[in-house]
Amino acid sequence: MKCIKEKSSLKYNSRIIAINLNPMKKILFLYILITFNISCNIKSGNGFVNESDLSFHMGSDNAVELFKSFDSAWKNLDYNLMKTMIADSISFEFQDGKVATNSQEFIDLVKKEVEKENESGNNYSWTTDFAFSVYLNPKSGGEWVTAGFTSNLDNPEDGVIKKEYNEWYFFNKENKLELWYQTIRKVKE
Repeated sequence: MKCIKEKSSLKYNSRIIAINLNPMKKILFLYILITFNISCNIKSGNGFVNESDLSFHMGSDNAVELFKSFDSAWKNLDYNLMKTMIADSISFEFQDGKVATNSQEFIDLVKKEVEKENESGNNYSWTTDFAFSVYLNPKSGGEWVTAGFTSNLDNPEDGVIKKEYNEWYFFNKENKLELWYQTIRKVKE
């Protein structure tokens, strides 16, 4: 087919090209269109939740920023700020089985832990290694943040030189911390 440089002729010839596709090109075009349509309807997300249709999706930077603010308040032992970031009804589960159901119980448990570490000759401090957020259901609101920490002990106990924490934080749709779970791996010399 000839390409004509005049604008009106070029538009006219382009229409002819679209109409006069050979059968193989029509099949290929149809295949691409169907594939695109199907790919738009594929379930997004990753992973699974047992006995549920839910899957995980990457969360937002907002949830990570909420976590960073809470982590900073905790590092600085700013209990008043921590309380403002905690929801009224909570379930916070420490690695040793202790559970807090309100902000004051949580703060009291943290204070006991700070005292215990100081009495052992260890600084109550850590390095935040990572944090990322995920959500399960965008309609219900709220996001989970998982974070990892390392606490090097100034005074090793029973050969344990550091503790590696993995914690899960659930920030509800009001941006308040509602659920928290903690695990610790003790690293020996």
